[in-house]
Amino acid sequence: MIDLKLAALMSSKLCHDVIGPVGAVSNGIELLQDEGNEDMREQALELVSQSASEASARLQFYRLAFGLAGGMGPEISLREARTLCREFMSYGKIAFTWPDEAGGAENLPKDVIKIICNLVVLASGALPRGGELSIDGSVTGRDWSFTYTAYGPRAGLREEVTTALLNGYDDAALTAQNVGTYYIMALVENTGAKLDIVSMDESEVVLSVRAA
Repeated sequence: MIDLKLAALMSSKLCHDVIGPVGAVSNGIELLQDEGNEDMREQALELVSQSASEASARLQFYRLAFGLAGGMGPEISLREARTLCREFMSYGKIAFTWPDEAGGAENLPKDVIKIICNLVVLASGALPRGGELSIDGSVTGRDWSFTYTAYGPRAGLREEVTTALLNGYDDAALTAQNVGTYYIMALVENTGAKLDIVSMDESEVVLSVRAA
């Protein structure tokens, strides 16, 4: 059965996440139309440029993380995923590190790439006051594994997120607040991957995912 609730909640989440930068573009254009002060026009142009770039980065990342990524084939290079993750994270308050050597440019199935990208979103959500998020990992043939370390003040996962990670996909428990996590768990179930909470304390959350 097609899970229409999951589809509807994911659509709402994506729209919510893009509204911010798109709205900022609209506000910047209004300032350009109304403002005669040259300094204010420059600020408005900067707002439009930055917000448009952020909206573009978000949409390209979401296309890979949530869409079918048509035209890319059944497998996607980690280099492509790494580039889009870096651009997506560059507009927030979290310092993001994913070294080129962590997986290299190996190809992985689309659903595995989706898990890897979506865990960037989930792990960054563990840093409500900012901090550092780093990814380490490797790919050897069909075996792959990645570790996400989120470090910062008041680091932690919300209860509903932890519940989903521990118990797996449950469509009856879907809400607007946990849909992203349950989407990951649906992908994990479909691919047979193994996702674990390695450790969690007041300043650091470590997650790992690997081929089963």
